Amino acid sequence: MKALNGLNSGSLMGSAYATLTIDPRNAYRSSSESSFLQAALQNGTSPTVYKNSFAQRILFSSNNTATGVLITTAGPYGIPAVNYTLSARKEVIVSGGVFQSPQLLMVSGIGPKATLSQFGIPVLKDLPGVGQNMWDHTLFGTDYRVNVNTASAALNNATLAAAGVKLFQQKATGPLSIFGASYYGFEDLPQPYRSKLSNASLSALAANFPSDWPELEWLPVSAYLGYQEDRQTADPRDGSNYATINTAIVSPLSRGNVSLQSASMLDPPLINPNWLTDPTDIELAIQSVHRQREIWSYLTSQGLTNGVEALPGANVTSDADILAYIQKSIIQVYHAAATCKMGARNDSMAVLDSQARVYGTQNLRVVDASSFPFLPPGHPQSTIYALAEKIAADILGNDTRGPGYKMGPDYSAMLGAQVKTVTSTNDNGAGTARIGENGMVSLALLLLAAIFSYLV
Repeated sequence: MKALNGLNSGSLMGSAYATLTIDPRNAYRSSSESSFLQAALQNGTSPTVYKNSFAQRILFSSNNTATGVLITTAGPYGIPAVNYTLSARKEVIVSGGVFQSPQLLMVSGIGPKATLSQFGIPVLKDLPGVGQNMWDHTLFGTDYRVNVNTASAALNNATLAAAGVKLFQQKATGPLSIFGASYYGFEDLPQPYRSKLSNASLSALAANFPSDWPELEWLPVSAYLGYQEDRQTADPRDGSNYATINTAIVSPLSRGNVSLQSASMLDPPLINPNWLTDPTDIELAIQSVHRQREIWSYLTSQGLTNGVEALPGANVTSDADILAYIQKSIIQVYHAAATCKMGARNDSMAVLDSQARVYGTQNLRVVDASSFPFLPPGHPQSTIYALAEKIAADILGNDTRGPGYKMGPDYSAMLGAQVKTVTSTNDNGAGTARIGENGMVSLALLLLAAIFSYLV
């Protein structure tokens, strides 16, 4: 693995500590709300905020022009809710996220005709791609006992836990001030595991992703994650320290979708993630567990573990058993995207143009992770910020692209020739990295870095 000096260059060749959106003054995580919105609230340029309010439906006039939004605001102390209309002076901008932006479009009459007709919703614009094409990164790992302190230490020792809280509250330091491992690596599945992939899977990966797009991400965690059902209670709390080596598939070919269970926004949407429904994803996942075990073997040889796999256990050896374990423990990396995909007008599944305007309507945009045409291999936080900045510039009539702006040819092809969208592979302010095939020692160091970051 090639060590990089940070992950903000856009290079996908190497690994490094990530730049995190954490306020160094108090070690609190900075979000879009605490950064962008709070800054606007404090400098007097903020929008009017309607608390405890829910968008029920986008309203349109003739020519499919968005004119406002039907809103419900909850009443306090048993007072009935109030319904009213917020009228738009210029545009309606939807930012409900990857699940509820498509839901709001559909209940407003924009989406797959069959779905809208099923719930008696008048079809304003038949856009088959609304709620479809959902990309996501999935995560799964193996757990070992380790011979250094991890998050398990505080769970086993109330005094140590209290000391960590005190350090954080008084000095903004210590284990509670650190966001996980903060060190990530990316790679294509290396040999000998790559030889286990079918020719069909190898062809599918080559056909769907550029050559510099990694297939796997490594996310070591200094904690016991178990079956990922409840991370706060998963640790055995048996006096031992545990750590997890996780893999995420960042070249997924499985696609999920979002649909309706009624014509009302008050009923949550139906979310079908469809993880591991594509054979290539299944093969990558199985071989990734074999790769995880190779890394654990190296760590054991260095005296970092007791050599006994805590989960799934030494009896889980066949590919069928490994797949069953993955299916039971798999979880998302909270990166779902692309359910209102941006694309060329001649793309039947495209929902938005290159300025996030909804096809077949006027004065309506969608700006959030659902707008992505595809999910980049890195963590998408800063990519979403970049998209928002780009669309804001479009709305204001500004061109913020710097000198020499150019999109790589591989990514232009994925977007479609008529789309001009800036993409980024940054994660939490950081880029992505890629690990070379001979990165065993560095992968082990990656886990060690994660483990020692939790020492008190």
